[in-house]
Amino acid sequence: MHILMIECNPNGIAGIANALELGHEVTLVSVDPDFYLGASPLAEAAYAHPNCHVVKSEQAFSIDELIALATDLHAERPIHGVTTYSEYHTVHTASVAKALGLPGMSVEGARNARHKHLTRLTLDGTGIRQPRFAHVADVNDIESAVREVGFPCVVKPSDGTASLHVLHLKDEDDLTAYLAELADVVDYGRGVVRIPDILIEEFVTGELISVESCVLAKGEVVNLGLTDRPLSGFPHFIEMGATYFSGHPLQDELFAMTTGILDELGVDFGFIHTEFLLGPDGPVLCEVNGRLIGGIVPTLMEISSGVDAYLQVIRQALGETPELPFPGRTTAGGHWFGAPIAGTVDSIGFDGLAELPGFHGAQAYKKPGTEVSRLSKSNFDWIGHIIFTGEGRDEVNKRCEEGLDAIDLRMKVEVAR
Repeated sequence: MHILMIECNPNGIAGIANALELGHEVTLVSVDPDFYLGASPLAEAAYAHPNCHVVKSEQAFSIDELIALATDLHAERPIHGVTTYSEYHTVHTASVAKALGLPGMSVEGARNARHKHLTRLTLDGTGIRQPRFAHVADVNDIESAVREVGFPCVVKPSDGTASLHVLHLKDEDDLTAYLAELADVVDYGRGVVRIPDILIEEFVTGELISVESCVLAKGEVVNLGLTDRPLSGFPHFIEMGATYFSGHPLQDELFAMTTGILDELGVDFGFIHTEFLLGPDGPVLCEVNGRLIGGIVPTLMEISSGVDAYLQVIRQALGETPELPFPGRTTAGGHWFGAPIAGTVDSIGFDGLAELPGFHGAQAYKKPGTEVSRLSKSNFDWIGHIIFTGEGRDEVNKRCEEGLDAIDLRMKVEVAR
């Protein structure tokens, strides 16, 4: 079978590699294929596989151009499934699948999930618990919208991801600094152009937790499990860990809310990642992502369930019924880490982790000699992760925290004179 992968993400290269190993043919369309060579240890071997075709297209983020390209590829070698692991390209994937008559999410549902202002506006008045919000499409209206919602508040681009440019604003000085920063942001790199829409939201205190789901044929929502998401301190919201589990006291309510949200938005196909804040009055919807959760969590799913979620995304795109990764008796979790100060990576050592209970694995994202920023603004500041297992999320999180102390990170830092 021939799979068209519209962009990817670094961890998602594992899905391409697994599909190739099973004998499938994969065509990856990307603005910058070399990005994955530097971001994934699996990319070089995947690219070299005879059944892997890499197409570089500067217009991969233009839906019309992408549909034309996919149509030409389909004429050359029939495509049997279209998918992506990239948050930026979920609408593109839905649009191409529709154009080729292949399984996929409705384009309207993909848009409603992808653009955070459409999520808020579509659900407004439905009874789904959301923060108070204001939506602006002109940067000149941000100040008045912030004053409408009030301080403290959270401001975020409608089409962002990985917590990039999401900020907690406590006062006018924070707002002035944010507007100055946002003025320079016209894209997110790799051809992804930023839309002007911005959301200003009431700041809701509480734990961040997500529901992982799969929407099967005819829109049947199957809620799989939960992922906790500890965050860094203000003003940015950097995800610092994740544990895939079941059994939270609010699980039934979270599952019911997720089903209702996806139905209202028209999200009718695929693996879905829905985030909530556990506020003082109950769960509050944070956002909906119309794709498989990213980062290390698909690996955590596989450790706990024995099911490769990356591969199930591809199977579903091919029209097959996916095997679902429900949490098992073993709980798996991980923590990301970054640099405490900007500098150049000299070495990252994990030797001290091997003897710790529950240690499963570790990975560094940056090679020696790579310049890195201080962990301060978004998930893009991560430089590695560790993974542990245990009998429950409390034990796993404790083991991860102990593991962070055993990492030997050495850096070269310029000293001001």
